[in-house]
Amino acid sequence: MARNEIYRNVLKTAYSRWHRSLHNGISYTDIDKVAQCPACGKALFIADTIFNKNNAYKTKVFYTKKAYLEISEALKIPYFEIYYTTIGRADDTDLERLSVRLIHPKPGDLKHLTLNQWQHYLEHKVIEHAPICQRKQYLLERINDKDERNKTILNKEKYVKVLSNRS
Repeated sequence: MARNEIYRNVLKTAYSRWHRSLHNGISYTDIDKVAQCPACGKALFIADTIFNKNNAYKTKVFYTKKAYLEISEALKIPYFEIYYTTIGRADDTDLERLSVRLIHPKPGDLKHLTLNQWQHYLEHKVIEHAPICQRKQYLLERINDKDERNKTILNKEKYVKVLSNRS
């Protein structure tokens, strides 16, 4: 977490205010996103989400990335930077678009994605994990639940196919 608040709307919890008041001999970073299996909790990837102010796509300094890299390497999971742009360019409005860069295991180019394209990838990571998931039946139940939000699943057939195979 940055000592100095660059943007007005940075996280201002009691803990973050306290930590920012401490000396220079300690530090921490917050992990923005850990994508995980919704059934067993397995970490699928980590990501640093970055508000894309003024279309700058400004990456963080290596020091800040180091903790993400260590976690990614130790867990053998991908690490991304996700730049998000909002409608009206204010950080408290709805998402307009995303740009994603793979940092680890093999750094990639910045890719501009629609929200649907990113959702496909998020679903892909769960489907990719599903064959070894320890709670396949529970995941299948979650996918088939009559929850209104489940109408937004883009790859339901793939989920059902992978989760119905009892391998």
